[in-house]
Amino acid sequence: MNWIALLFAIELGFAPYYGSLNVIPGEPSFDITEDIGYVNFEAEVIAWDTIFIGGATKTYIQRTSDLTNYHPFESDYLFNAGLRFDPIEIGYRHLCLHPTRPYEIYYQPQKSTDAAYDEFYLRIEVWK
Repeated sequence: MNWIALLFAIELGFAPYYGSLNVIPGEPSFDITEDIGYVNFEAEVIAWDTIFIGGATKTYIQRTSDLTNYHPFESDYLFNAGLRFDPIEIGYRHLCLHPTRPYEIYYQPQKSTDAAYDEFYLRIEVWK
C-alpha cells in the first residue's frame, strides 16, 4: 500500500478533422480546414491507494496555410477527484473549454467554444 503516489503524463497527437462548429445559432460557423494537433498534460495525486485528485489541460493547435506556423485556438481543462475501491470508482469531474485566441482580433469576432459542465459518477471496471 502506498501512502501517496504522484502520476504525470504528457500526450501529443493530431486529429484529422475537417468541418465546422456552429457556436452561436444563426451566426456563421467556425470552419476548421486544417489538421488539428494537441498537447495534453495530466497530473494526479493518489493517497492510500484510494483517494485521488487530479487534473489535465489539453491545448488544440491549428496549422496555418504553410507548414511552419501553428497557433493554439482552444484549451480544455479537467479537474477530477474521488475514491477508488478496486474495481469501483466514485468521483466528481469538472470540464471546461475556453478559447485560447482572443475573442476579437482587429475588431473581428473569433469563433471558438466556451463551455463547462460537471459530472458526478460511479464507474465499474470489468477488465483490468
